[in-house]
Amino acid sequence: MVRWAFGLTAILTCLLVLAPAANAAAPFNVAGQPMSCTDFRGRSVVAIKVPDLGDVGRAWVVNAVPYILLDPEVMRRLPKALQIFFYAHECAHHTLGHWYNPSAMSEREADCWAINFGRDNGLFRRQTVVDFLPWLAHSKGSKFGHLPGRQRVRYMLSCFDNDVETAQQ
Repeated sequence: MVRWAFGLTAILTCLLVLAPAANAAAPFNVAGQPMSCTDFRGRSVVAIKVPDLGDVGRAWVVNAVPYILLDPEVMRRLPKALQIFFYAHECAHHTLGHWYNPSAMSEREADCWAINFGRDNGLFRRQTVVDFLPWLAHSKGSKFGHLPGRQRVRYMLSCFDNDVETAQQ
C-alpha cells in the first residue's frame, strides 16, 4: 500500500510540475507513429512517459487537463500495433468523456473506439487484432471492466467487423 501511495504521489507531482511545460499540441511518438488525441471538449490531451506506472497506460485528468500516461518499459516490450492500441484505448477514455461520465461499459467502449481508430486510419487489419491474442490471452480482466484476454480479443474483432454502435450493443 505504501509503494502504491508513493507511486501515485510521483505521478501527481509529474503531472502538476513537469507536464504543463510539455507542448500539448505536439504529436506523441508511439511505436514510430506520431499520435495525438483530443478530448470530448476539444482540448489536446498531453501524453507523457511515466516509468513504473504499474500498468501499460492510464487516462488521467488533473486540474481539468487531460493526460495519457504510458509506461515506456512496458510499451517497449509490446508489438508496435499493440502499443498503438493501448495509446488509442487511453485516448478513447478522453474522447468519449469517461472521466466525467463513467459507466460499466467504459472499458469496452474504449477498446472498440481504439480498434476502429486503428482500422479507419489504416493502422490495423483484422489479422492485426487476431495477433493481439498471444499478448492478452492470459489476462484475467479487471475490476474496471476490462474483459478477460480471449473474450477481449473476440470483442475487439466484433468491433473491427462492425460499426462501434453495433459492437457495443
